Amino acid sequence: MSIKNLLRKAAQLVVELPPEPEPVPASEPIFPAEVAPPVPVVTKSVEQIVREAPGPNLDQIVVPPIPVTAPSAPAGHVDFLAVYQSAGLAPAAFSAEQAFDVIASLPQELPLEARRAAVHATISAMGRAMGVNTQGVIADAGRKVAALSAYEDMLTHQTESYVATIQAKIADLEAQIALHREDIETTRNMLVSAVQACDTESARLDDVLEFFTLDSQPSRNA
Repeated sequence: MSIKNLLRKAAQLVVELPPEPEPVPASEPIFPAEVAPPVPVVTKSVEQIVREAPGPNLDQIVVPPIPVTAPSAPAGHVDFLAVYQSAGLAPAAFSAEQAFDVIASLPQELPLEARRAAVHATISAMGRAMGVNTQGVIADAGRKVAALSAYEDMLTHQTESYVATIQAKIADLEAQIALHREDIETTRNMLVSAVQACDTESARLDDVLEFFTLDSQPSRNA
């Protein structure tokens, strides 16, 4: 799947967000855990989460072209941090890459819901000290996918422009080569004509020499 299609799919993904803990005023009674009122589950799309999080929306993320003579991905490697910085993405308190590392560290045999609960718990524990939440991680991942899609578009356009420039140079060189080949052929034909003319004239002069000398094989004019 191309990054652009992946971005379209990601924008429409629906996320079931864990309830955010809310402080209870001292004047209100605290329900025991077993009789606490249920907290409604909140679901939002990735696109909606990104819109609500501080920073650009998915469709506002662009990577400006880099003024270079050749495409800016040396040896096919990509500096992802530079891509995100050029797209104007601010560093996340807890990045999508860090979340990926947490997810990858969990046993894969655990059910998906159990792994999700573990990651939510980790993020929630960090949130109390670092201001981290699930929405921030999702927004960071979505914006980075959008930045990579924009970078891919920029690099593709830059590469096509560069290739078109090189192809134009090749066409110009090929035209020059064709002219040089014509010049070579013309020069060789001129050599043939000149050699033939010299041969004809030298034969006439040889006739004169043989006419006046005792040549063992007189010329036709002897």
